Amino acid sequence: MRERLLKIAYWTLPSLFCLALYWKGLTIWFLHDDFAWLSLRFQVYDWNSLLRAIFTPAEHGTFRPLSERGFFLLFSTLFGVDPLPFRICVFLTEFANLVLLSSIVRRLTGSKLAGFLAPVFWVSNTVMVVAMTWSSAYMQVLCGFLLLAAFHFFLRYNETGQRRYLYLQWIPFLTGFLVMETTIVYPAIAAAYALLCARQHFKKTLPLFVPSILFTILHMKLAPKQAAGTYSIHLDLSMAHTLWTYWRWFFEPFALAFPSTTPLRWILYGSTVLFTLALVGFAGWMAWRGRRVPLFFLACFVIVLAPMLPLREHITDYYLTLPSMGVACLGAAAVAFAFSRQGKKRWTWRAAAVVLSGFFLIVSVTEAHKVTNWWHDRARRVRNMTLGVVEARQLHPREAILLAGVDDTLFWGGIMDGCFRAAGVSDVYLEPGTENRTVSRPALGNVERFILPPQAVLRGLKHNELVVYEAGGERLVNITRRYSQTAFLRLVDRLPARVDAGNPLVAYLLGETWYPIDNRSRWMPRRATLRLRGPDAPGKTLSVQGYCPRSQLTAGPLPLSVTVDGVRMPEMKITHGDSQFTFDYALPASAVGKPEIEITVESGRVFKPEGDGRELGLVFGVFEIH
Repeated sequence: MRERLLKIAYWTLPSLFCLALYWKGLTIWFLHDDFAWLSLRFQVYDWNSLLRAIFTPAEHGTFRPLSERGFFLLFSTLFGVDPLPFRICVFLTEFANLVLLSSIVRRLTGSKLAGFLAPVFWVSNTVMVVAMTWSSAYMQVLCGFLLLAAFHFFLRYNETGQRRYLYLQWIPFLTGFLVMETTIVYPAIAAAYALLCARQHFKKTLPLFVPSILFTILHMKLAPKQAAGTYSIHLDLSMAHTLWTYWRWFFEPFALAFPSTTPLRWILYGSTVLFTLALVGFAGWMAWRGRRVPLFFLACFVIVLAPMLPLREHITDYYLTLPSMGVACLGAAAVAFAFSRQGKKRWTWRAAAVVLSGFFLIVSVTEAHKVTNWWHDRARRVRNMTLGVVEARQLHPREAILLAGVDDTLFWGGIMDGCFRAAGVSDVYLEPGTENRTVSRPALGNVERFILPPQAVLRGLKHNELVVYEAGGERLVNITRRYSQTAFLRLVDRLPARVDAGNPLVAYLLGETWYPIDNRSRWMPRRATLRLRGPDAPGKTLSVQGYCPRSQLTAGPLPLSVTVDGVRMPEMKITHGDSQFTFDYALPASAVGKPEIEITVESGRVFKPEGDGRELGLVFGVFEIH
């Protein structure tokens, strides 16, 4: 009975430790990209739209139909915006990861202690916080499960010689390509193990490279990376610096989220150097003695991290979620080796292992707990605002909602990625001046497109088309009357320089030929007009954003003409159907300083959909002078 209880404790304690450390991640609400994925369910109306929603690569080139799109589509369809089922799925998958990791390390090292410590070291590190608190990072957890499951089957084949295990590894391996691009490294992991520890099985790993190579070629063709910017690829010496940065972050958790004082930075940096010498030295010494498993663990860190090394513009902590397993396993093997030493110096070895591992755990667990609370508090504020807006919409089904007091956390944590759309609420805007309370992040987006122009605010209040809520506190507060009393004194009543054709509050700026709003945008016939405020300085441009249906291109590229106050702009050609377009026009000098200019847009062709008598040209969204 005692042995059975010890066995149960051995396999469950790492998961219980994970639950105790990240329990707030089980109750956390949605944040950031979560809302974009939650909104996918509104884009599905038949089988074709379902396939597009699941298998369309993301704008920055990622292809994760199961772990992002499929995961959110399934759970949001079943549970709406209730985060608990999402979080339970994440935690159960991570618990399976911890069991698999323990089993693999125990088999490789022959040490129960190493098998127990490896998942503890891995889950205690701060790099795990994002995966355990952010539902959009589920691809990291699920990809980890598939990599560990595939390698587990490969190990079982090495141990038993039964070919069924060799075939079984292909199931999680191939499934991984639908989860996360990191799956391409699995053949290198299996090959590295075979070369270092089981050379007779090396040839068995070579067929695994075929799907990885094909996937890489196909992925780069269908989802090309950016030539510049956040996701641009740099195959140069900067990769070495990126590798060192990620290695440091495993041992310096304070560097991940908060700035540190100079003495503390030096202490942490010194500990990183000490850990590096200890672990790399241990792996090298053991390899020299013919025991190469520690060297394999070190190689796993580099192999799994390799796809992220060229992204020097996008170094982020959660990219360490999977590579950190290798360092955790190496540390666990080193501690187990120290405790296995015999002789007069055994207590010296053990004391060193206890001090180093204790220091790592104390620093990492403390910071992981702190950062988890930070994520939880941010999500709580976004939840209060979003659910408050849902309640406000129930109270005011016809009026648009204007939010005052939105700060940086609320905007970038929820509004930017569509938290209201994910909750099924539309016509929610931010008050003028919100841009002064948010940090500018041009690479991620801009707050201006969410702000209702001052003139539209004044008209909305005057005609009772708008209600105003304060969003800065724990609960939304209706401040419409108080806001109205000062708005007419504070806000300037002039035409805006930006018009969203799908915003009903700025319909007074559109000409009579525009059709009614359709799915947050408007169709135009052959010709339509709108009014904007002229540019305040020379050198400004007019940006026109719209959508062209494929049927408009059957006769070839579609001409688009734009006229600004009678001055005809260069004609543009639309060549891609069923996609958005954006054109920029240099504004004429005659428009500078004018309180009002008229914009005319004209489509080169029109069409009549079956069952619809209207002549349709193009769909338009935003017209903006910048």
